This record gives sequence, structure tokens and C-alpha cells, in this order.
Amino acid sequence: MKNLLISGSLGGLGSPMTDYFSSNGYQVLGTTSLSNSSANSKNIKYYPINLMDENATHQLIKKLHKENTHLDAAILLVGGFAINNLSNAKLSDYEHMIKLNFFTAINIINPVHKWLRETGGGDIFLIGSRPLFEGSSSEILPYTLSKSLLLQLTFSLNESSTENNVFTSLIVPGTIDTLVNRQQMPDADFTQWTKPQDITHEIHESIKQKDISLKKSVIKLY
Repeated sequence: MKNLLISGSLGGLGSPMTDYFSSNGYQVLGTTSLSNSSANSKNIKYYPINLMDENATHQLIKKLHKENTHLDAAILLVGGFAINNLSNAKLSDYEHMIKLNFFTAINIINPVHKWLRETGGGDIFLIGSRPLFEGSSSEILPYTLSKSLLLQLTFSLNESSTENNVFTSLIVPGTIDTLVNRQQMPDADFTQWTKPQDITHEIHESIKQKDISLKKSVIKLY
């Protein structure tokens, strides 16, 4: 059975993605927040953790590596959003967004990238933001800057992808159609939003594609 690590596995995007992969031949190793744990089920094991804690995250990956010699891919979904512009954003707002969107990813990537290199390669997936490429980012400045770190990280990791057979993709959706987003934006046109199943399908197709030369560093879904 293929092993798949999903951070934020109980979130609005993580929950349907976890269900999909666990039903399609994958053993899902899912991280959850410390306050949002769940009982293990068939092909799903949950691990409550604070991913902003570097040491705790590294210890968890070490434990998972010991229990599962091989990892096929890691899908890193933990993150957050906030509306702040240059005029009203405080330094703490930038710090919070960077910790939530970047630290939670890099703390996993450091040990996971090594794990994948040592066992023949695999895939890492991150979630980007549409304003990085088009649209206005002035009203969500700390958020967009934190996501720009993931974009640069993706490019940096892929500089040696042909040597170590580890490829990183930044998935860039529009507004994701989750229950929380619908509650926060009840007057929006939900038909224009990116469906979780579309993101899941794109990731699955990329995992199945073994030719690194055909993989994409940035995958836009809007």
C-alpha cells in the first residue's frame, strides 16, 4: 500500500482529500491540530500536533519514518488567511501569517524531503494563492507575502529534483469551495470557486506521473 502524509487532514480541504485517498489504495498519515483529533479508521491514522513546533514536528516525522519505511508523497494543507493591508497590518500580523503558512510547511519539509531522497523519491504538494499571479494583493498583504515564501521554496527545492527524484508542486486554486468559506462569503458565486475534488484529482494525477520532466512546479486551478 502507498503511504501518503496529509497535514491538516481534518480541515475543509483535508477531510475530503483524506477520504478520497484512503479509499483509493493509500494509507493516509494525517496530522491534525491538538484540539481537533479523531479516531483512526481504515487506511487512516491521525497524529495531533502543533506544526509550528519544529522539534515536535521533526520527532513526529522520525516516528512515521520508523513505522513506515516508504513515503510516496506529502500534501501540506495547513494554513490560514487574514485581511490586512500596509496601513493597518502590524508586525505581529506578518509574523502570524508566516508562521501559519510557511513554518507549518518547512517544519515538515525539512525531514520529509530527506526521507523521500533516501527512499527513491516522491512528491511534495503545497497550497499557493491566486493573488501571487493575478488579482489584487494589497488588502491581504501579510497573507500574500507568506504564500510567496512557498512559491520561492517550491522553485528552490526543484533545482535538484532530477538528481534526487523529489518534486515539489505549488497548487494554486481560486477560492476553495469549503463550508467555512461559504459561511464567510454567503453572497459569493460558489460556481466560480475551486472544488476540493478538483484539487484532489490534480494531486492524484501528479503523483501517478513518474516522469519528473512532465511535472509542473506551479499548477493553477482557476
